[in-house]
Amino acid sequence: MTRLTGFSGFGWGACCLAFFCAVSARAADARVYSVDPETGAATMTVGGKPCWTYNPVSEEGKPYFHPLCVPGTGDVLTGFRPDDHKWHLGLWLSWKFINGVNFWEPDKNAERKVVSHTETCDDATKAFESKAALAYVAKGKEVLREERVTRVVTQENGNYTITFDSAFTACGGEVKLDCTPAGKDKGGIWASGGYAGLMLRFAPNPAGTYSIADAQGRADAKTCGNASAWIETAVTLPNGGAKVRITDHPENPRYPNTWFSRHQPDAHKNTGYNLIGTGLVFHEPLTIEDGKSMRLRYTVEVKGDGKF
Repeated sequence: MTRLTGFSGFGWGACCLAFFCAVSARAADARVYSVDPETGAATMTVGGKPCWTYNPVSEEGKPYFHPLCVPGTGDVLTGFRPDDHKWHLGLWLSWKFINGVNFWEPDKNAERKVVSHTETCDDATKAFESKAALAYVAKGKEVLREERVTRVVTQENGNYTITFDSAFTACGGEVKLDCTPAGKDKGGIWASGGYAGLMLRFAPNPAGTYSIADAQGRADAKTCGNASAWIETAVTLPNGGAKVRITDHPENPRYPNTWFSRHQPDAHKNTGYNLIGTGLVFHEPLTIEDGKSMRLRYTVEVKGDGKF
């Protein structure tokens, strides 16, 4: 007979209980990470429902997130190449003018190149990280180099946080970042121009509702062209809702950020035009001296419970 020593009946039972609890906790983690072997697109699902997908490069040379989904439902939040603006890529970063060359819409004089790219995801925590180097080429000459680190932390309940950390370095001369001049409508609301930077286009969806707010309590179209520490959109879709908040970093230039927003529920045959994004050059251009760098950091939070 084999005798077990060092364990009382109670102690052995407690040990087994702890073991099975640990196994159950691991089994309860419904987060699944995968990578498309052809495109390199990284996807997180939670409980079998899509949560987010990171695409390392588009045909324009711009990394982007699409789809971003409402946690727990799979309802798609992001609009990708909508009919009204085919160059809108869900959640993406794009300058408008670099040294006068248009990097926003298609332009033969502007080229973006993903020079290098790596992706990792921690098996235990499911924390995702992408490191990419991007070259901005204007009229055949590289004028700006970006080193970007993108991270995503996904909670077990499906809520997720995306952080962007980019260093932009001017190469071959001074770099001027600019945008289409911003203009107001008859009611004094910023209604045109001003866009450039990190942008989030929401899905055209007449069944959904969207409302925008900032840290100062301004709402919808009134958030555009104004400075605030953050901007957020509350979204309600058929299977649930979420809040999406973009937060400026205190050490970013021109903090607090001026925001670009569009809240037009009746636009484009009632499919709606809803967009929020950074407006670093909304009111005036920004110059990076030759050989100098500018660091930008932003956080994007998506919460199905709507609590920040």
